[in-house]
Amino acid sequence: AAAGALDPAGAAGLWLLVTAAMAAGLWPAAAAIDAAAAWTGRLAAGPEPGPPAESALPGLGAPLRRALARLAREWRERRAETADAIAAMEAILDALPDPLLLLDDANRVAFANRAAQAAFGRALAGRPLAAAIRAPALLAAAERAAGEPASARFEVESDSGARTVWDGRLAAIGAGAADGPRVLLALRDVTAHERGERLRAEFVANASHEIRTPLTTLVGAIETLRGPARDDAGTRERFLAMMADHAARIGRLVDGLLSLSRIESAERAPPAGAVDLRPALERAAEALAWRARERGARVTLDIDPAAPPVAGDADELELAFRNLIDNAIKYGPEGGEVRVAAAPDGGGARVTVSDDGPGVAAEHVPRLTERFYRVDKARAGPPGAGLGLAIVKHVARRCGGALDIASEAGRGGRFALRLRRAPPESSDTGTPPIRESLDTGNRAT
Repeated sequence: AAAGALDPAGAAGLWLLVTAAMAAGLWPAAAAIDAAAAWTGRLAAGPEPGPPAESALPGLGAPLRRALARLAREWRERRAETADAIAAMEAILDALPDPLLLLDDANRVAFANRAAQAAFGRALAGRPLAAAIRAPALLAAAERAAGEPASARFEVESDSGARTVWDGRLAAIGAGAADGPRVLLALRDVTAHERGERLRAEFVANASHEIRTPLTTLVGAIETLRGPARDDAGTRERFLAMMADHAARIGRLVDGLLSLSRIESAERAPPAGAVDLRPALERAAEALAWRARERGARVTLDIDPAAPPVAGDADELELAFRNLIDNAIKYGPEGGEVRVAAAPDGGGARVTVSDDGPGVAAEHVPRLTERFYRVDKARAGPPGAGLGLAIVKHVARRCGGALDIASEAGRGGRFALRLRRAPPESSDTGTPPIRESLDTGNRAT
């Protein structure tokens, strides 16, 4: 109303005066808002010691400072709770036995637990998945996992040449961002499972073959005796002897499998007995005297009186000694010598069986203790299913010892059974007898 009563120049001057007065009145509030905004921005980036002083908040002063102090307090509490939750989550993930990784939107590793670092290297965080784990199948699954759960089975080869088979499961855990996790990758080492499945299939195939061969012979002999050779006494006696041999072969196979199964099932319960090596080795050599006479071989014993009693089961160890000696007799030269020695070895004793046979090439040595393994099935020599050295290996493990094999083609073989010394209070209580198996097809060459 006052401006309307003035001339234009006076009205403009009045308007400028009112605007200046309003600006002067609002400036402290605007400065306080700017100071509060700057402080909350710093608070979001990290902890702040406290809200701005009242002098930095002109116009609003104490009320605004109290509100900012309450905001800072609640922010610190929430931040501490979040940090505790993250630390607890990382501790849980690190405690998992299987590798686990979190991937961001660019398929970079945002987090890797301790198992993943042990399997694929410690410097995983921030690396592309393709550089951390070189597996095309896994990368393709990770690309699909943003929309739906995916899986991949892949192999990774270490610097030493060992191959590990992994089973991967991937699932989306959020919309994702360039710096946040998007996909959870859980890995499981299935190498042992894959190897077990392969060995199980090989075992079934080998056992079936070993049983089918003599059974086929038995069926053919029975048909012959029931038909053309019904009244031929000479043929009947010859076929009956052959049938007895093949039936005994099946019996040896079954006995060997039962012995091996029994020893394996008890492998985690070490025997508490103490076994004196001299009588055990003498009994083993005596039991094979007939085999040595057939081959014209000579078995010599060299037992050091200082060799201590060893921890083990007398029946099992004697079975292992017989398998080793029988193996050396069968695959040594006719008229050759089999040397059996026992001597102290560190805190225990070592039993060594050596022969002058053809030996085996170095590449076959690591596999000699596999059940049913033969160097050359076409030249298998005496019948045998290949369980003898597998039994020896498991007997050694159950006793807390080990089997060492040294052999070269054309230079014979040396089989050393390392055994622990028996505790002083041990006594040889024995266990129910193991059905004997002198099946030594492992070294057939």
